[in-house]
Amino acid sequence: MATVQFPSDKRRQSVDVSANKTLTAADQGIVQNVVADGIVITLPSTAAGLSFTVRNGGVKVTNGAAGTGANGTVLVAVSPAAADAIAGNGFTAAVNKDALNTKATSTVGDEITVVGSGTTGVTAWSIAELVGTWAREA
Repeated sequence: MATVQFPSDKRRQSVDVSANKTLTAADQGIVQNVVADGIVITLPSTAAGLSFTVRNGGVKVTNGAAGTGANGTVLVAVSPAAADAIAGNGFTAAVNKDALNTKATSTVGDEITVVGSGTTGVTAWSIAELVGTWAREA
């Protein structure tokens, strides 16, 4: 199991994710920092007020400073439950389609924050914040 980072300053708590992961309510407030290529972060079924942040951490740099990752090394997919969609901030809602931070355009620190509505379907997850280039799965 991954270790949650509890910074002593005002930075957000985070956990490095290097394998596919299905989020639960317990993951709220902890930034999911993806540090391996091709990882899928699966959202739970929507529930009113649930909020999750997923960040592209890049593949860790072997001879770099601690905590550094490389740009253009990680594809991140945020996947809603089969009956749900991610919409807003330029995304056209489509049920069961992922939000993608593609490897070619990814930058360490790209992130998406989604908030659940509690209503299944195209209004299930709304994008509250988007940093970097994200696209909806075709």
